[in-house]
Amino acid sequence: MKKTLILFLGLVLSVFQANAQQLDSFVENYYNMADAEFNQESAFQTVDYVQQYWRLAGNEGFNNSIYHVVEKLKMAGYVLEENAKPTDRLTYRIEKRAMSRPTWEPVSGSLKIGNQELLNLKTNFNMIASYSYSTDGEKEYEVVYVEKVSAESLNGMDLKGKVVMTEGSPSRTFNEAVKKHGAAGVITYGLPSYNQPEKHQNSISFTGIPNDPEAKAFGVLLSYKAHEVLKKAVLAGQTKVKINLETKIYESEELTLVAELKGSTLPDERFVFSAHVQEPGANDNASGVGALGEVASSTARLFKAGKVNPERTITYLFGDEIVSTRRYVQEDAERAKGIKWGMSLDMVGENTAITGGSFLIEKMPDPGAIWTRGKEKHTEWGGRPLKKDQLKPHYFNDLTIGVFEMIGDKKNWEVNYNPFEGGSDHTPFLQANIPGLLLWHFTDQFYHTDQDRIDKVSPVTLKNVGIGAMIISLMLTENSDRLADVVLYEASMSATMRLQAELKLSKDAIANGADLAEQKDIISTWADYYRDVFNATLDIEPKNMEAFKNNLSSTQDALMGYRNLVLGQLK
Repeated sequence: MKKTLILFLGLVLSVFQANAQQLDSFVENYYNMADAEFNQESAFQTVDYVQQYWRLAGNEGFNNSIYHVVEKLKMAGYVLEENAKPTDRLTYRIEKRAMSRPTWEPVSGSLKIGNQELLNLKTNFNMIASYSYSTDGEKEYEVVYVEKVSAESLNGMDLKGKVVMTEGSPSRTFNEAVKKHGAAGVITYGLPSYNQPEKHQNSISFTGIPNDPEAKAFGVLLSYKAHEVLKKAVLAGQTKVKINLETKIYESEELTLVAELKGSTLPDERFVFSAHVQEPGANDNASGVGALGEVASSTARLFKAGKVNPERTITYLFGDEIVSTRRYVQEDAERAKGIKWGMSLDMVGENTAITGGSFLIEKMPDPGAIWTRGKEKHTEWGGRPLKKDQLKPHYFNDLTIGVFEMIGDKKNWEVNYNPFEGGSDHTPFLQANIPGLLLWHFTDQFYHTDQDRIDKVSPVTLKNVGIGAMIISLMLTENSDRLADVVLYEASMSATMRLQAELKLSKDAIANGADLAEQKDIISTWADYYRDVFNATLDIEPKNMEAFKNNLSSTQDALMGYRNLVLGQLK
């Protein structure tokens, strides 16, 4: 039977035997250009610049980061859109919008008990909850420790002018203690287990409190070490602390940077990148800003040198996470019709020897998000099982994985993927039924903490991710005569290997008592999914459509035949 499977596998792959011999050379050309052009030190310098700021849409650090990228793009040849000539294909614009609420930024802060300083903003960048107000100098407060804050637990307590300390959400604590009981502020502790707080005892995870201009209260966030010291002291009767916070809350405007390399013949069709600027970390997400800034710059240099000439437009977005991307997708219906692919760069610079985790490609919803087995594993970020009607069959998954695995082989770099989970700039694309992927790392033990600094960022990783993003965007936008065949070949390889892997998993499951009908349903769902993936290659608009459709039909016939053979193996 194994011999039969091997023979049938040969039948499937023989459909594209000629292309198979040329696949490596097709991608290799883009790899060589991207690898030679991408400047990892320049990307790293941008990360270092951006990560110095606590970035929130509208604040000084956010805006300075946007303008820093603009200067880099100008050096690479991008011109301000309003000054561009009709022949200029490298352009940028900064979109400015009124904000529904003020912005915020921290300036300085400290927390002391007795003569001991527990926290200082200089060393704990996240110690002040966003939208905290200043204390107007160092002030002494009485701390009231409450194990679990609720309407019932605070009922009857005199908290006016005092500070409530607890373990849990600062926002919920604020609503109960400050808004309902007149507390001056809150002190909270809470880090998820993947941050390993007992190991990294000085880490603080950033979060915020509601903006309340009437209460003008504050939130102080604790590290594991500061929490242990303060809690022990308060429970022993030492309830006085000194808090000195300086922050800024002010009206501003939201900036979004949109840069483009306009397509030569299909300018209304787009590959759209996004990297969010807000959040205070180096990897999250100064790394995405640095990597994408260099992707845009390197691509421009290749274009100006005459080495690439995309038929379709490549768009680069830098802005507020999800908000800017969703707006770009939704605000112009005609423009949205031409967005063919979206890719988010979020946490793409990890030095995994320090942070842990690995590089990941978060796939569009495929059957691996319904049945997470074998190589399919959710991250500690977490995901929920999807349903069949939520699947998004498209070749974008396998093409991207294939390109990055090639880079991984060349660079001795670990590349993995995970089922769809959501939560970043790829989701607005998917919600608009546009193919969208996330490039990221997890589990990063410093994720969302103030230990996510430049020493956790690797210039080499920035380059590895950056050149992969460049290769994929250039392949799909240059739209060479061979592109559709190459993409279909990659998808057919992936489909065949997937059905082989699922067959083994289903055989093992049946041997352990699993339902036969369910296992056949898994195989059939994967086969149907890949049938639709193959169909999706038509959106590439192959240059020789008639010949391509013949190849497509043969490949689909082979897939369905292979599906039937695999199903026949399940008993």
